[in-house]
Order: sequence, then structure tokens, then C-alpha cells
Amino acid sequence: MKSKKIWEIVSGTNDTVDTAWWAVVLAFAIYAIVFIIPNASENQAQSEKIRIGKVAEENALICEKLDMKRGNAKHSQCLLDIGQFRLNVEKRVLDLTY
Repeated sequence: MKSKKIWEIVSGTNDTVDTAWWAVVLAFAIYAIVFIIPNASENQAQSEKIRIGKVAEENALICEKLDMKRGNAKHSQCLLDIGQFRLNVEKRVLDLTY
């Protein structure tokens, strides 16, 4: 008798936990559909813009370390050369990765 009552309580608790779990999963799915997925491309574009700015600043700093002042023709050529070098390295990394 006691054993049967314990199993009824356990079964009821299990059903409650399952219901709560599925409610949380459904709530997260709705949240993702409404807020996360629509903004994913905007967030990615913003991150890419920030990355490009950082790379440009790094390139300029490298040229300045090589005693080429900003606005100088040599500085502009240095930026182009470093940009090409970075592009070649990125292509090699992608080729090795995929």
C-alpha cells in the first residue's frame, strides 16, 4: 500500500517536472525566434565592421613602426602591401582549414 502511494507521488512529480521543462524549452524557442535570429545578421555585420577597423589600425601601426608617416605615399603603398599580405595569409589559412 505504502509503496503504491509513493510511486503515485513520484509519477506526479515527474509529470510536473516534465511539463516545466517543456515550458522552458518552448519559451526559449520563442525568445530565439523573436529576438536572436532576426538580429543575427546585424550582429555579424557589426562585428565584421569592428574587425575591419582593428585590422586597418594594425596595418597603419605596422607602417608607422617602419618609419612611414601617415599621409605619405610610402605609407599608402605600405598599407596596400600589408593588406595584400594579410589577404594571402587568410586565403592560405582557409585552404588549410577546408
